[in-house]
Amino acid sequence: MWDQLQAIVPGLDWALVLVYVRVQACVLALPGLGERVVSTRVKVAVALALTPLLSGVAAGPQMPDTPPGLVGQVAVELVLGTVTGLMLRLLTLAIDIATTAIAATASLSQIMGIQNEMSPHPIGNMLHLGGLAILMAMGLPVMMVDLMADSLRLWPPADLPQVEGLVMAVVRIIADSFWLAMLLAAPFTLGGFLFQALTGVINRVMPALPVVFIGAPAAILLALGGLVILAPLLVGIWADAVLSFMLPQIR
Repeated sequence: MWDQLQAIVPGLDWALVLVYVRVQACVLALPGLGERVVSTRVKVAVALALTPLLSGVAAGPQMPDTPPGLVGQVAVELVLGTVTGLMLRLLTLAIDIATTAIAATASLSQIMGIQNEMSPHPIGNMLHLGGLAILMAMGLPVMMVDLMADSLRLWPPADLPQVEGLVMAVVRIIADSFWLAMLLAAPFTLGGFLFQALTGVINRVMPALPVVFIGAPAAILLALGGLVILAPLLVGIWADAVLSFMLPQIR
């Protein structure tokens, strides 16, 4: 079968196939390129275009003689490619977690809007799409290519690193993502707590005053005003954290 493939595609090498498998798995998991709105044909075309560029980064192993060996090497590349893209995607999810906390705290999640697979409310939808557009303009495609090259350098083809170290690296990325999300949502979370505390004091002082009917619109207006002022800063902090991401060294 391999001889037939080489007859159809002259110069086809087994190492090139392994690189393609890892790059394709990484593209499917990456933010931006891996979104559902991007056509599958585009994702395959991107992987096919990047494979020859990245094939010389690391030397590939020899082609196994048995089918289990072939399946094993392909499975390793699938895992490593998915983990490479998934680490960056987990970090980018910080903006979706932050916007969900902001919308829930400031009563903005009830505003009508169209949801996507990432954000179930228009506030998160807006910042998610705007953040991805800013990342693309700031060089995210180049960073993705460098990320795939670093993956091939740190984890050579068909060489699975320690599973324990790989799992711990993913756990650290999840922790960093939550920390970044809470940092982004902190102004609105603290502001919402102070506003609710103030309305509680006013309700105790003046029980006859309909605080709920006055405080709810005021909270929404203050949150929208805060988004107008702080959204560029929050997206900038998030974009810097995403663009400065590097793969951990695991042996």
